[in-house]
Amino acid sequence: MQSNTPVVRDLLLIGGGHSHVQVLKHFAMQQLPGVRLTLVCDADVAPYSGMVPGYIAGHYALDEIQIAMSPLCRAAGARFVCAEVTALDRHNKRVVFADRPSMSYDLLSINCGARPDLKGLPGVAVKPLGEFLAHWPSLQSNIEQRSRPASLTLVGAGAGGVEMALACRASLPEHTVINLIGPRLLPGLSKRAAILTQQTLSSKRIDYVAQRVTAAVNTDSGFRLMLGNDASTDTDHLLWVTDVRAPDWLAQSGLHCDDKGFVRVSRTLCSVNDSSVFAAGDAAHLTGQERAKAGVYAVRAAPVLTRNLRLAAQGLPLSGRRSQFSAQRSFLTLIGTGDTTAPEAIATKGPLALKLPYFWRLKERIDRRFIERFQRLAQMQQPAQPHLAPALAADLPDDAMRCGGCGAKLAADPLRRVLDRLPKQAAPHVTLGIGDDAAQVLHGSGSTLLSVDGFRAMIDDPYMLGRICAHHSLNDLFAMGAQPSAALALATIPLMAEAMMEEDLFQLLSGVVDVLNAHGAPLVGGHSAEGAELSIGLTVTGVPGERTLTKSTCRLDDALIVTKPLGTGVILAGAMRGFHQADAIPACLDAMNCSNAPALEILQRYRVSALTDVTGFGLIGHLSEMLRASDCGAELQLARVPMLPGARSFASLGVRSSIQSANALALGDFNVAPSVTDSAALALLSDPQTSGGLLACVTSEQADACVSALHDAGIPAANIGHITLKEQRSIV
Repeated sequence: MQSNTPVVRDLLLIGGGHSHVQVLKHFAMQQLPGVRLTLVCDADVAPYSGMVPGYIAGHYALDEIQIAMSPLCRAAGARFVCAEVTALDRHNKRVVFADRPSMSYDLLSINCGARPDLKGLPGVAVKPLGEFLAHWPSLQSNIEQRSRPASLTLVGAGAGGVEMALACRASLPEHTVINLIGPRLLPGLSKRAAILTQQTLSSKRIDYVAQRVTAAVNTDSGFRLMLGNDASTDTDHLLWVTDVRAPDWLAQSGLHCDDKGFVRVSRTLCSVNDSSVFAAGDAAHLTGQERAKAGVYAVRAAPVLTRNLRLAAQGLPLSGRRSQFSAQRSFLTLIGTGDTTAPEAIATKGPLALKLPYFWRLKERIDRRFIERFQRLAQMQQPAQPHLAPALAADLPDDAMRCGGCGAKLAADPLRRVLDRLPKQAAPHVTLGIGDDAAQVLHGSGSTLLSVDGFRAMIDDPYMLGRICAHHSLNDLFAMGAQPSAALALATIPLMAEAMMEEDLFQLLSGVVDVLNAHGAPLVGGHSAEGAELSIGLTVTGVPGERTLTKSTCRLDDALIVTKPLGTGVILAGAMRGFHQADAIPACLDAMNCSNAPALEILQRYRVSALTDVTGFGLIGHLSEMLRASDCGAELQLARVPMLPGARSFASLGVRSSIQSANALALGDFNVAPSVTDSAALALLSDPQTSGGLLACVTSEQADACVSALHDAGIPAANIGHITLKEQRSIV
């Protein structure tokens, strides 16, 4: 249950490591009134390191080993910001990014990843795991498609390197030559464990070379490694599973760090020289209880980290045994052998080591139990409906969980009825008005186009919200063929501590200004207000182009071209309810955070005849507006309509945005062919779009060339149908 107490402190988590996902889980069970929790992570999913070799070997699918950050944050009442940290400004308590404004914090926790200290050496590092997992399919495909046996060398003979080598043997062609290099096998573990591991490697035809790699260079066919005994070895592919170092920005932050850049922390996991900064997992150097990097420490540090962050956020002392983290000196290590038909694992603790199928079952049970805590989140429940008399309850909205973005706008029919009831707004200086994407107003030196748009927040990140709103608002000008010239903003900020309200307004308007400046349209004024929810609206003005484009000039046989895929409404609605699909949210954000200006320029080159943008009324609603204004019909080819990743699967689960059922009334104007059986795709035609694409008419002769030019510019456009006679509206 969300607290209604205004927030007065910002607790910022950097990184989605094993400690932080547990912190979020604890906050999901018991939030802390007055404290706003924000996770900053450079990816929307975090792989669980214990299951990565199992994925490589083929035991697991990719989505089984990843923790989705956005649903976890939503369950915890936390904000999620997907961005890469580049520096830490401790003096001003700000986290610095490469491509966006810095962000303030009151309390900071660091549980970010590390990477091997390669010093410019070639090859692929297994950490960060997200980067490696993105690279693995192409590496695997390259090895499988070679006409001759390929060779793969892994550098690093610790438990991670051994398990990865065994996993590679299970997944790669039998004739692949696999080598493992390191000065000592399983350093820090028992002699018995090393002997048993050596026997296992030999049985799997993995050659272990007990040497240190002193240098590595690229060759014409792959890589050459120089070894400590002055020998060298060549390999086609090279993986590094060696000791890691911290990101450079940590060592440069002024925090006391060890020689590899990891933050020196006390037993409270607090930085030894900055009481507002905590660290855990790979990011932390446990002063006085130094240990090798291992995921077990991040997992077991989480309860202490959670407790101490809660205490520190409230200004309370970090006292008592529960605030002290003690890292055990030995723990059970389980190393999977990679087999998928008869899986086994090597178990070792202290001087003991055994290899049995039971230990694989134990490892799998431990790993699955851990990750399922973060994957099987309770879906967001609908807000409780008030108990009303039947006559009153009948008029309640169907869905009490209302969408943000353009899914929150008023439906087309009530809007049209309201406009019809208003006095006519005719004036000699207004040449285009209600019904067009932007109004055109005459003045002494020419004319200006004006439009207004905005919405309440549908994402956590105020900077990204500002960018999306700016793109969305400018689209009305692009739909008229205009060049943006200026904008006014209306921003609403929830009640918080004054400094936090100032920070959110700065982040929000920074996103707006960055987009406006890129289009030569300065922010020239506006208004701010306190309100229940974060929201942003823009009034934009523009200069007419050579030809002002409208919805009303569709021509018979014109091709219909749409420049962005559909699905922002259903994906955002699904995220609000706790649904997740890999790549859905990143693709959705990328689509919304994308300007339509390049698409407009190309469409104008191909003499676009009619144009609109696809927003809150969905593709079918805005197409219907064009057809009514042009007094014509259209044949829409459903299979050609582009969809965002995840959109069709969410729609097939029955996820709908708030306004979608009202938008779907426009489908009644079309004859749906019996051959159309994809109900999910059909539903997406009425999905409300935020910062959607342009819907354009060009001559059928130029359509293919136009779409090709759009593709060459990186715009995922599609020819989805053509204009017909008025009585021939159909979906096929």
